[in-house]
Amino acid sequence: MATNTTPDTDPTPDDNQGLLHGNAVIEAGGSDEDGEFSASDFDPEDSSSLRSASTSISSSILEHSYQNGRRYHRYRHGRYPLPNDEAEQNREDMLHAMMLEATDGRLFYAPVRENPQRIADLGTGTGIWAIEIGEKYPSAEVLGLDLSPIQPTWVPPNVKFYVDDIEDEWLNGDDFDFVHLRNMIPILKSPVTLLKQVYANMKPGAWVELQDVDGQVHTDDNSIPDDWPLKRFTEIIPQAFALYETNAHAAVFGGQYLAEAGFVNIKHNFIKLPYGTWPKDKVMRLVGMYYRTACEEFFPAIGNLHFPQLGWGKDEMEVFFAECRQSMRDPKVHAYGKMHFWSGQKPLDA
Repeated sequence: MATNTTPDTDPTPDDNQGLLHGNAVIEAGGSDEDGEFSASDFDPEDSSSLRSASTSISSSILEHSYQNGRRYHRYRHGRYPLPNDEAEQNREDMLHAMMLEATDGRLFYAPVRENPQRIADLGTGTGIWAIEIGEKYPSAEVLGLDLSPIQPTWVPPNVKFYVDDIEDEWLNGDDFDFVHLRNMIPILKSPVTLLKQVYANMKPGAWVELQDVDGQVHTDDNSIPDDWPLKRFTEIIPQAFALYETNAHAAVFGGQYLAEAGFVNIKHNFIKLPYGTWPKDKVMRLVGMYYRTACEEFFPAIGNLHFPQLGWGKDEMEVFFAECRQSMRDPKVHAYGKMHFWSGQKPLDA
């Protein structure tokens, strides 16, 4: 069966007017004033308070593993490379707030049919996307799956969370209208295998969307020095992910994975995420502040456990991470990452 692929899309009136979207060039001219945005721009208490209640999950699932001062999931221990403690949960929710700013409030780009009845969020994390999609479609049943039981109890009545390994055989039905994965493809050992399962458990005509950062640095004006610390970090991080037999830069292959799994009408959007507050536009500076902060918190989250396995000493690692943090505060370096949105449809005649 032939696979139709739609090229990178240009901004539309329903997008964010091209400020961060696709091939639009981000105009520089911002400063690095930490006081520009108030603490209320993102308050972790707004999200963590939802997670304060306990969940009715077996004690063996609720147990966690602690290493180097960070908490990790115990269920299928070692399967996921990042912590699941409150600091990481706040970072994840901040990334969600960043995405809403960067996309003008969009939760997805796929042309999902009106009134979807079953929606799955794979690797749901704190559950914030699942909750918001459940509020958007109150008549739909929304399932959020994750290895960690860190989701809130008080959620919309149409939203349910399950602790499960999404790479195992699915046991949640085969009639989904929309399946969503965010920041999951780079941590999957076999993205195509999972996407084939997604395909098998969807209705004909249903859509899947992959939302992933590419884990690289880009510039439109050649302003990134060859020895820029963050550039070096993005060259090292694939080695850490390789410890889990995954690909840190897999986001760019989303369309290929979807095609191999049998999806058609493949569409691609991407947005630019500034590393820092160097853009002139205030919305982009806010997005850059979110992304810089998320990166700063990502360094110890991924580094404390995995960099020592790559031969790094503690002092060497801390100095390097400090250099990376400082590098994102240089207004002369106009660097950004890319968030890719790949969507594909199960054929109507499947």
